[in-house]
This record gives sequence, C-alpha cells and structure tokens, in this order.
Amino acid sequence: MNFITGVLLKTLLDVLKGLFFQIGWKIILERFATRGVVWGLETLKNLTTNDVVQATVDDVIASLQGKRLKEIPQKE
Repeated sequence: MNFITGVLLKTLLDVLKGLFFQIGWKIILERFATRGVVWGLETLKNLTTNDVVQATVDDVIASLQGKRLKEIPQKE
C-alpha cells in the first residue's frame, strides 16, 4: 500500500470513529426501549377484549408520547 492510500484510509477511519462515538447512544437505546414497550402494550391490547385493559394501555401509551420533541417549522 502506498503512502497516500495509507494516509487516506487512516483519515477515513478516524472520521468514522469520530462519528460513531459522537452519537448519543443513551438516547438511541432509550427510544428503542420505548418503542419496544409500546409494541408490547399494543400487542397486549389486541390480545384482550377487556375494556379496562385497553383503556389503560391507551393511557400508558399517551403518557409515553406526552413529551414530544419540538417540531422545526417548515421553510417555504
């Protein structure tokens, strides 16, 4: 491998490492867990005909979705 190729590959590797470690993995894992819980609750809701359980599942899902991220206004 010649010198220029080695330098470019090392630079690319450093850039990819920087991007990977810059991501907030805690946030991604939290969102994944929340989506898993919501999926489980929806499955539970569909398995039962009990209105109380269905209403409770709806309330729990609504509380999980209560803190929404602010939307960025669209530019025209």
